Amino acid sequence: MKKKSFISLKTKLTLSLIAICLIIGSIAFFTVGRLATDIIDKEYEDKAEQLAAAMAQTLDTDEIEELTNKVMDIYYDQDTVVFSSDWGSDAWNKYQAKYSSIESDPLYRKIQDELRVYQDIYHVDCIYVTRYKTEIRHAVYIVDGAYDDDNCPPGCIDSFEDGLWPDDENPIIPATLTNEEVYGWLVSSSYPLIKDGKVISHVCIDISMDDIKAKEKRYMIFITAAMVILTTLMILASLRYFNKTIIYPIKELSDTAKNYCQENNDAIHHAFEKINILNNDEIGDLLSSMKQMEADMNANINTLINTQVALQKSQELANKDSLTGIRNKTAYDAMAVTLQKDLEDGFNEFGLAMIDLNFLKKTNDTYGHEKGNISIRRLCMLVCEVFEHSPVFRIGGDEFIVVLKFRDYKNVDNLITDFNNRLEAVKNDDTLNPWEQISAAIGYAKFDKTIDKTVEDVFKRADKAMYERKTSMKAARTD
Repeated sequence: MKKKSFISLKTKLTLSLIAICLIIGSIAFFTVGRLATDIIDKEYEDKAEQLAAAMAQTLDTDEIEELTNKVMDIYYDQDTVVFSSDWGSDAWNKYQAKYSSIESDPLYRKIQDELRVYQDIYHVDCIYVTRYKTEIRHAVYIVDGAYDDDNCPPGCIDSFEDGLWPDDENPIIPATLTNEEVYGWLVSSSYPLIKDGKVISHVCIDISMDDIKAKEKRYMIFITAAMVILTTLMILASLRYFNKTIIYPIKELSDTAKNYCQENNDAIHHAFEKINILNNDEIGDLLSSMKQMEADMNANINTLINTQVALQKSQELANKDSLTGIRNKTAYDAMAVTLQKDLEDGFNEFGLAMIDLNFLKKTNDTYGHEKGNISIRRLCMLVCEVFEHSPVFRIGGDEFIVVLKFRDYKNVDNLITDFNNRLEAVKNDDTLNPWEQISAAIGYAKFDKTIDKTVEDVFKRADKAMYERKTSMKAARTD
């Protein structure tokens, strides 16, 4: 069978992280770029519209009307017109020569100078006045404030199908942004000059955005470089974090599992117990489960070993309590030996919980021993349910002991609270018979290397804590 190619989790995680960061970075890059472009374009379009409207309010409409009529009279007198697309041709020069009188007109010069003053004040490329013939798509220049070769002479005609044209209902032309080979990036806006409710002509504003677009391009290059650097740093930081919290812990668990049976020749193993992973996540839960599995395996092995030892000592000795079905005092004694060996090996994280059934003698005397046995079995079931991850032993007629390790060891306070709450609920359950309304005292002790030397020392402290609880319960009942 052909062996499948192996791709490590680190490689998969690295590739996935790079892909995610690149996707997020690309989306952020294009979003920021688009947003910046839209904001800048909108700002310049608003500026062009405001300036066009302001110029329409500033210029003398009587003078504009007079000059417009002079230009349009010549325009209407022509049989044919030549468009600006033929600029410089003989036909165009011949056509434009018919408007030469306009350029020498003092009124034309006056308005042109006025437009140039406003151009310089507002720092725009061009302010000019046109007359739109929307029905035939002619835009006739009346006066242009541009200098030198950029100046369109009076009577010059632009004609285009694309773009916006004014009409009677909508004489205002909103600002438009264009990018043409001749003019480059340009924002244009037109506003009507109105007299007595009639549109005379339109004042137009052209603002070049070539410099802005160049800066925008440099900005995007800078943003690209910044995004690349930021994405790289994010990937490196994330990989370091993932290596620490995922890759290395999983590798340690994997290596431990691979070498588990090679750790030593003993039946008992503590390989997973030695691992110290502080992850408060699924990996931490996995380690806890592995430790619990190891503990259960060790407990099962210990049970087998103890059973063999017990069988060798006496065939009559049994580890199982005949009344409750759980392990008995003999089994606990064997467990205590194992715990003591663990202490000597340096594994001292364990505790003991003692439970004592209250009023057993009273139940036996009042209702009979069979009912007392029911009380014992009900208490046993409750203890096993609460401490479901720990071995439970019946070490006396009404006494039980729980060996606390791992999950139950760390959560013992909550488990004891749960145990007492359940007992309280049982006591207050009027549907139960008196011998079923059990009461019990519980106390526990964890191994403390400063005061404990043996398992027996922990047992005595747990037993003392249980009796203190029993005493407090009696006092509370008396009160």
